Amino acid sequence: MDVDPYCWPGTTCLRNLLGIHDPKELDRAEHEIVGVRTAELTASVVPGTYDTAHLLRFHRLIFRDVYDWAGQPRTGDISKGSVSFCRVQDLQHRLDLLFTHLAARRFLASLERDAFVVAFASLYGELNAIHPFREGNGRTQRAFLRQLGAHAGWTIAWQHLERAANDGACRDYATTSKPDSLIKLLTPIIEPRPQ
Repeated sequence: MDVDPYCWPGTTCLRNLLGIHDPKELDRAEHEIVGVRTAELTASVVPGTYDTAHLLRFHRLIFRDVYDWAGQPRTGDISKGSVSFCRVQDLQHRLDLLFTHLAARRFLASLERDAFVVAFASLYGELNAIHPFREGNGRTQRAFLRQLGAHAGWTIAWQHLERAANDGACRDYATTSKPDSLIKLLTPIIEPRPQ
């Protein structure tokens, strides 16, 4: 059995600033704290240039009360079920490529709806396949991409996604690198931002 350096020794509970050693108790406390932080971010703008540093800032702001490693890329390889995420030695390179491509596309601004949905689905799929954090990838991605979408003129209604469908579409992207399932999933939740 591999020892996870992010967990308390001899447990499967992530080390945390709350001193909690029970995974279920940590999950409850984290959910409550992170919910407050996420609501704060939804009501504000996190300054940045939609690059790796900006993504790390989002993670730090969301998880800073729970983990001392908030805002830092993971240091080991991780997987979920049968899907392995980006190898740790490739993290920085993949993030650099992703954000260079995003900047070249002018951060998805001025796109018609169909083009935006396709580009946004690909961005979401790739960011999820990279999975740069040990914990909190989905919540960080959604907060980061909500703000990016708003700057591009779109509202992303993440709250309407069903978790199993989202996980399945992300898994499809991770195994095929094709955004078809994500496009289908995201199309109903992307609308023009009210002026």
